[in-house]
Parts: sequence; C-alpha cells; structure tokens
Amino acid sequence: MYIIIVGCGNLGYYVTELLISENHDVVVVEKDTLRSQKVANDLDIISITGDGTEPSVLEKAGIDRAAVLISLTETDETNLIIGLMSKELGVKTVAVSLSKVHYHGPIIKKLGIDIVIHPEAAAAGYIAQLVTQPDVLDLSFFSKGDAEIVEIALDDNSRYIGQTVKFFNDKIPGDTRTIGLYRQGKFLFTEDKMVLEKKDKLLVISMKGKVSQLRKLK
Repeated sequence: MYIIIVGCGNLGYYVTELLISENHDVVVVEKDTLRSQKVANDLDIISITGDGTEPSVLEKAGIDRAAVLISLTETDETNLIIGLMSKELGVKTVAVSLSKVHYHGPIIKKLGIDIVIHPEAAAAGYIAQLVTQPDVLDLSFFSKGDAEIVEIALDDNSRYIGQTVKFFNDKIPGDTRTIGLYRQGKFLFTEDKMVLEKKDKLLVISMKGKVSQLRKLK
C-alpha cells in the first residue's frame, strides 16, 4: 500500500517505521530539514522536505497514487487543511491528528476525513492498524474524545498465557477491542488464533467508562 505521512516528529517516525516493517511503501513529507534527512537516512526511504499544505509538495510525494495519507503535524488546523486537500486530490483514506476535543464526528466525516487520531490514543501500532484496516472502529468512537488505549501486561501468573487472542477478547467488556500487542519490544498486529505469551503487553482500545474494568484483567 502506498502511504504518505505528513509530519515526522517522534510519532510520525515510529508510524513510518512500523508501516515499513509491514511492507508498505511509505513516503514522508516534513518541513524541518533535519527531521526529513534523519528519517530518510535511518529508514532508507524518500522524504520530501517541504510544506504539506502546498499542493506541489504533495504532488511531488506522489499524492496521485497514494491509498492513504496520515497528517501528524503539530497543529490541528494544518492537519485539517492537509486532510481536505488530500481528499480533493483523490486519496481514499485520510487520517489526521486533532488534539481539540470539540471537533464533532459527524462534521469531520462530512468534510471527508476518514479517521481522527487523538493524542491520548496515539500509539504507533494503533494508527498503523487504523489506516490499513479502517473498518476497525467507527470514526465517531474517537472523534468525541471518548476513546482510550489501555496497555495490559500479562505477568507470569496470568490466566491468559497460552490462550488465544480470541479467548481474551471474549472476556473483555463490550465497546472494546484488542488492536495489537508488544512482544519482546516489537509491535505485532493481533489475530484471533494468535497465542498469548508471558510478558506480552496487549493494547486494547476502549470507551473511557470501561477502562477500570480492563485494568482488573490479569
């Protein structure tokens, strides 16, 4: 999948790294010269140094063939502009980072934004799964600021060790979903048949009202 990431701070860097590890074709757009050079050199990819709000820069990044664009710049306004431009230029799936919770899901959706990323749920693995599997959760779940990522670490005595991800998912509250896990420092997408191991750290996305229940899982 051809993916453009605009904004390559820490989060953008890790999302880029993860998507590359999943064999996606990623191009970065970054205004800061040092950041742009770093991601290009470290990950051996194309990084365009320029302003993502300029159509010519997006065209140089290959916007005409991008299946996904993720805007992770530091300002909501910039991300919205880039998102709207990307939709006008024909990108199928557009994800933008918005820190202000007053943006309403239905309005954002009418503007053509497919996925809203909130800082409180900004795990690189979660973003990677959302943009490559956009049916994971409905936009409205995030756009009201009601979603939260919970990390559940399986200790040596956890009853879920040796069980499948499906078994775990059957035990967690409704309105929640396992989106991935960290195993020996590496992020993995979860599948129902995957067997859980000691020290796994599960990433579960949940409505905030269910978080206390999730934290009781061992």
